[in-house]
Amino acid sequence: MKKRSSLIAPLGLLLLTACTEDTIAGPNAVQNGQEIYAKECSACHGAQGRGSGPASYDLGVAPPDLAGLQRRNDGYFPREFVRRFIMGRLEKDDPASPMPDFSQVGLRHVYPNGGANGEVLETDFADLLDYLEAIQE
Repeated sequence: MKKRSSLIAPLGLLLLTACTEDTIAGPNAVQNGQEIYAKECSACHGAQGRGSGPASYDLGVAPPDLAGLQRRNDGYFPREFVRRFIMGRLEKDDPASPMPDFSQVGLRHVYPNGGANGEVLETDFADLLDYLEAIQE
């Protein structure tokens, strides 16, 4: 019985930590997120996330400064808002906005052989959000 109870506490702690939304991103997650960002986002939002990518000049509207999200939100990185916005779960102020709905187009540059039709792996998307959080100024 003593052995059994000594296993329950660590298992319970592990399960509780798995239920939390905020996890500490490892260096591989941030690095993978940076690679995804470079392929999917940097053309419009720029290499540093400041909204000045080479494709931004043809959009008719300046892409937002992604590196300043935390600054503009009282020191809080709005992870869930960013997740929902990128995946098209929030109504846009401008329906004609050039920002793609990644739940529809998928990560087509990350998965060039099958990246349409909303193909977004949850781990890749979490890594992208970890990277965006890591670049906050």
